[in-house]
Amino acid sequence: MKTNLQRIVIMGFIASILLVPAGQITKTFGDEPKLETDSVNDITLRTVFHFRGGTEYINTFKNFDTMLSGFDRTKPLAFKLEGVIGWDRPMLYHAIDTTFIQGTIGNLDYSEFDVDVIFQHGDQPFRQFSYGDCQIKNYNVYTEYDKEETYNAKTKFVYLDRIEFDCRGFALGNPTYDKMLQDQKAEKISEALKSLEQKKNGKK
Repeated sequence: MKTNLQRIVIMGFIASILLVPAGQITKTFGDEPKLETDSVNDITLRTVFHFRGGTEYINTFKNFDTMLSGFDRTKPLAFKLEGVIGWDRPMLYHAIDTTFIQGTIGNLDYSEFDVDVIFQHGDQPFRQFSYGDCQIKNYNVYTEYDKEETYNAKTKFVYLDRIEFDCRGFALGNPTYDKMLQDQKAEKISEALKSLEQKKNGKK
């Protein structure tokens, strides 16, 4: 009987912890590890393309643009990615080629897809943009150069992909806040279990 009562007390205490309002969470992530990247605050851009034919992870895009549709529900869902032409996006290139040859009603394995755009610090994601039912709207290749400096061999030419997408679905993600909630709950549960264990041992 006493064991059942203790279980009820523990479960009730844990349930009350899990219902802690978000406003009471004060934990921060000020002690993040120092990383060496080419961006301010050491944030990296990671993209995940979910094709019917497979999933492709691309970490070399450097420019992401919501094209004024990020928070305006009256505008079409669109975004743009730019990055150096590379080996890490064969499936995306296939989707581009398929769309150009067959149009958006062609091979559905690659003409319609979902995309996650994730900003992260090390392994910790901070911000996520999830687009659904996307298609290639436009594709261009262009060259970046530093005027006469590049031609004098002081800097290098850069050949870049510029890809624009149209989508029908959109969702914002806040992984840092979600992690704060999880850590807060785990910490409270751990403290509660330790407290109950100490009380239990004190009655012996």
